[in-house]
Formats: sequence, C-alpha cells, structure tokens
Amino acid sequence: LNEIEKLAKKAQEVLLATDPDREGEAIAWHIVEAIDFGKKPVKRVVFNEITKDAIIEALKQPRQIDENLRRAQEARRVLDRLVGYDLSGIIWKKVRYGLSAGRVQSPALRILVEREREIKAFVPEGYFVISAHTKTSNKADLPLTCSIEPKEKKEADRIVSVGKKEDWSVKSVDETEAKRSPKAPFTTSTLQQAASTRLGFSPSRTMRAAQKLYEAGHITYMRTDSTTLSKQAVGQIAAMVEKTFGQDLVQIRTYATKSKNAQEAHEAVRPTDAGRRAAGNTDDEKKLYSLIWSRAVASQMKDARIMRTKILANVSSGSIPDFQANGSRTIFYGWLEADPAARGDDVELPKVSIGEKLSLIKIDSEEKFTQPPTRYSEAGLVKELEKRGIGRPSTYASIIKTLEDREYVIKENKALRPTDTGEVVSSFLEDNFTKYISDTFTAEMEDKLDSIANGDIAYEKTLSDFYKPFIKEVEE
Repeated sequence: LNEIEKLAKKAQEVLLATDPDREGEAIAWHIVEAIDFGKKPVKRVVFNEITKDAIIEALKQPRQIDENLRRAQEARRVLDRLVGYDLSGIIWKKVRYGLSAGRVQSPALRILVEREREIKAFVPEGYFVISAHTKTSNKADLPLTCSIEPKEKKEADRIVSVGKKEDWSVKSVDETEAKRSPKAPFTTSTLQQAASTRLGFSPSRTMRAAQKLYEAGHITYMRTDSTTLSKQAVGQIAAMVEKTFGQDLVQIRTYATKSKNAQEAHEAVRPTDAGRRAAGNTDDEKKLYSLIWSRAVASQMKDARIMRTKILANVSSGSIPDFQANGSRTIFYGWLEADPAARGDDVELPKVSIGEKLSLIKIDSEEKFTQPPTRYSEAGLVKELEKRGIGRPSTYASIIKTLEDREYVIKENKALRPTDTGEVVSSFLEDNFTKYISDTFTAEMEDKLDSIANGDIAYEKTLSDFYKPFIKEVEE
C-alpha cells in the first residue's frame, strides 16, 4: 500500500486493474478505502488476458468499482466465517480441539464419507467371465468373450464344455461409422479434471501453474465457468488450424456455457496467441500450456470419424450364448490431429466374413466378483461439486487442499479416502446440522451470493435471514 501511495502521488489518475472476478473487485475497493488518493480520478479497468490488445481495449472502457460484486465477495467471506467459526467451536468442544468445519468444505467431506459408507456396505456377488481364443481361416487371432456372464458355475462349465466339443463360425459382422466431436475449451473445473487425469496434477498444482501462465500473458484468466471464445480468438485459432493442419480440418464452433451463473463476461481458458504451441518456464507450466493449447485448437476442428466393428460368433448348434469381439479404428483423425493424447487405443479386428469357420485354440472361464463403487479422485470430486452447484471455480482447489491439510481425507493411489477423524466430524455435522451441509442449502447459498453480485438482493438481509435460525441451532 505504501508503494502504491508513493507512485500515485506522481500520477495524474489511478487505474485499478486487479483480477476480473469478485475477489479482484474487492481488492480494488480495499485499495481505495486504504489509500487517500485525494481528488485524483480513480477508475477500474478489467481484462481477461494480459496482452497488448486486451489492455488497450480495457483502457478505453474504464468504469467505477462495482459495489455489488464487492459486496458479494464480502458476503461470502463473512458467511464462511460465521459458519466456520461457530461450527468449529462446537466441534472443538464435542469432538476434538483444533478441528474445523466450513460452509463448503463440510458438504464436500460429506460426499466423500457417503461414498465410503457405500463401499463398506457393499456385498460382492460372484460371476463368471468366459473367454475363447480363436483363429480365423487366415490364421489371424480373434479373441472372443461370452456376451453373458453367468452367476452359476454349473452354467459356466456347460458353456465351456459345449464350446470345446463343437465347431465355431462367424455369425455376424457389424460395422458402424461413428463420429467423435471435440470437447469445449476449458473452464476452471474441466481444466482441473483433465490435468488431474492426464498429468496427475492436484487441483492446487494446476492453479499454481495456470496463475503463472496468466501472469506471463500466455493464457486467458484461469478462473472461469464459461466455455465461450471471443470472435478474435476463434479467427486466430481457425487461421492456425488452416496453416498447420490444412483448411479442410477447420470447423468453426460455438459452445454454450452450461453453468447457470457463469461468471460475468469471462472467456474459456485458452492461449492468448494460438500460434504459440509451447510456453511456460517450468515443466508444470509447459505441460499445462500444451493441454490448454490442444483443447482450444481442437475445439475449432472437424469431428474425428471412427469405424466401430462388432463380430458375433457361436458354435454350430447355437446352444450357448453368442461370443463377441469389439474393435474400432480411426478413419479420419480430424481434431485428434491437434490433441493426439485423446486418441485412445484403436483395437483393429481381423477381416472376417459371415459363416467363416473359426478354429478354437482354447476356452476357459474365470470367476470374478462385482466391485464396490470407487472412491472419488480429485478430478471426480471437482466434477461432482460442480454438478451439485457446491462452490465456484475459484474455490475447488482450496476445498480439496483444506480437506487434505486438516487430515480429513488422505490420498491413496489418486483416490480420496476419508480418515477416521473425517468420518467422525462429518457424522457429527450430519446428525446435528443436516440442513446446513446439504447440497440444496449450499447450492442455494451460492445462488444468493450470485444474486447479491447481480444487485438483485441485499447483502445484510441475506446474511441475517441465514444467521438468526443458524445460531439458534448452534446454541441448542
């Protein structure tokens, strides 16, 4: 603040260009509150990317500080403290000193604990997978799997026994062409999910690298739930696709944002210059930039085309269920040219014709057991929080980090497992404050904060409507 004050004395006017979200608006407001700028004009300017064009454009449209946005940020902070301090105080007394509860972290913990209960209550059931290894008339390998998984060993043994005795042949060959469309450019949530799945990054690690890329002017602002691209960005990407992959791969697309309260006028996370294929100083930044570049460029390219093949085979009497083989091959790569990591594995099946005889090499059955539901990965939890309307793009990374720091959850092979402490805290809150850690309540509060940001409802009334009944329950 002292440095800003010193510099402002030499300036004719003051422009506040903090981040283009509620927190940024609040920081700008705090600067004005904390520093006496005298009679100098003070204006707020906003841009979503640190590039020459974007900044010049922003300077042409200065505005006043948006009091509604600032109030929404303050309401969130006050609300989080009211809930956090009051619930934590009770948990200190009733569970253990030094633990904490939070308005958004508690519903997230509840989701993980509920899944853990499902896993514990799960009763596995046995079934048999029957595989046949055959060769075609051209001596090509054709592995087949029984289309039915019998629960009884007797039935599995019967199928194997018939399979060994009788002659095999191809019953049908079905080829269908399918198309794979590119996904929308990244939002905060989908970026965190993809970086977790593909790069093994935690959400907070992803956001650290994205922050550096944004500050260096390589990508647009990374806290967004919008999938839209500006006309200028689309034009730039299309030109890049034409130059690199050829004009026949360009397909201009627009993506609608699904999120009900997409933040202000943000764009999707994209490279500021589509012509730059690599950027970043550290290994993390380079990998993340490459991911962002691929997704944005692929979004303006033609669909990939895939040929899916399904072969059915059976024994001469047809007295057992059909055996099948599934495969696919890419016949036109389209957008996959820009995002090869999304290609997946093509499984090409040998060419066969209906009625063709197959020679059986071996057939056997293996007993397996149904698996319990899987624990959430970090990517899975982010997706679930977004789906349920819990938290906003800026909060996903910190929610998960808080749960790990508090030792309410631990990471095991990429999966989040609640600790005993996490389960005790969550159960205590569910027993006594079900309403306040429910999805509906948390999502409704997010909607109210959005309404404060839009200037539709008053901040003080919203908080007192919530706090009076809440504190009564806490005291009880």
